[in-house]
Amino acid sequence: MTVPTGTGAEISWQLRSMTPAVLHGETRGWSYFDGPSGTQMISPAIEAFAAFARSGLSNRHGYSPAGDETEDVVASARAQLRSLLHAEGYHVVFGQNMTSLAFSLGHALARQRGREGARVVVTELEHLANVDPWVQPFSDRGGSVHWLRVDPESLTLQREDIERAESEGGVAVVAATGAANAIGVVPDLAPLRDLASAQGAVFVVDGVHVVPHAPPDLAEVGADIFLCSAYKFYGPHVGVALVRESLLEDLPAYKVMPAPISGAEKLETGSQNHEGIASLAATIAGLGRLVGSSSGEGAREALQALGDREGDLVELLVEELRSMSNVRVFGHEGKRGAFVATVAFTVAGRTPSEVAEALRRDGVFVTAGDFYATALAARLGVDRTGGFVRAGLAGYTSEEDVRHLVESVKKLGR
Repeated sequence: MTVPTGTGAEISWQLRSMTPAVLHGETRGWSYFDGPSGTQMISPAIEAFAAFARSGLSNRHGYSPAGDETEDVVASARAQLRSLLHAEGYHVVFGQNMTSLAFSLGHALARQRGREGARVVVTELEHLANVDPWVQPFSDRGGSVHWLRVDPESLTLQREDIERAESEGGVAVVAATGAANAIGVVPDLAPLRDLASAQGAVFVVDGVHVVPHAPPDLAEVGADIFLCSAYKFYGPHVGVALVRESLLEDLPAYKVMPAPISGAEKLETGSQNHEGIASLAATIAGLGRLVGSSSGEGAREALQALGDREGDLVELLVEELRSMSNVRVFGHEGKRGAFVATVAFTVAGRTPSEVAEALRRDGVFVTAGDFYATALAARLGVDRTGGFVRAGLAGYTSEEDVRHLVESVKKLGR
């Protein structure tokens, strides 16, 4: 493989060189496009996970060197995440995964704000992990859901639905994605933030799919709750919720009686995955070192550069796919930045699972289905035909990988 040049390309090359699974696959002619389902871990994350276990395990508040290390690791990971996401004024909460954290928060919010007629506003772009954890607890208390529809052509949210939600009132939660996991579209969150503010509602942003490509500034996003998952940005399976301090302090969380009544530990029920948290901190530090700094700010810079590089490759991929008469690409039109590096498409005469299986035999790993974005699949008319084929680019994706995918898809029309 030719070593690429240019800032983003060089950082991508460095990331690829520190991702063992990708290098392993390269020797076998494999190309990974399943990043939206989980990226491959970088070596600093793998090494930190093992090193933490080797040095001796201890829970927090222990009276041993290992207990001190656990305290330091958790504090370091919280600080790294605040720096990565410009999240001053937020508590950083760790958990099993994003979905579990969302359900815990949803039950706590419903306990505080749930009542007959309270409404939860969600969008048709969502993964159900950003729908059910809010809708179900509020429904249990007599609340209802208000869906914001997606225009099937522009893939934007329909403004009249937002206006209707505001005029009807009673909104308790507004939940929206930072980038749609199924098709990569990046919605304009400002009108939803304004809706939540006008209604005195909690504004929740699912950042799982946006952090790996374009880590946001939480001060600009204005989310009260922001959720993400480390395994989507080259780290371990650890869920993260960043909760505005003023919200969390007043939240009546379900917890065991002796647990802290304030701060992140209020929501961190039971013992955490401290090996994973150590790996998460090392992931951020490792990403930062790609640009010469092991800080969260360095990781932010690296992810942004990698996102720019992914944008170049997505343009190539979309152009090639659109040149095939039997392929339909969803979105990726208009200004750059309107989509992250996830391309959803279908191939005439083949179900998405048939396409994915054919590409797998060729050493190209995509995914197929509706990806829990059931409302979006229905809106775009693919719910009865198996959903989408999803090609998700990551920071370690190369131009050779893209051309490998293109050539494999072309074979399906022969």
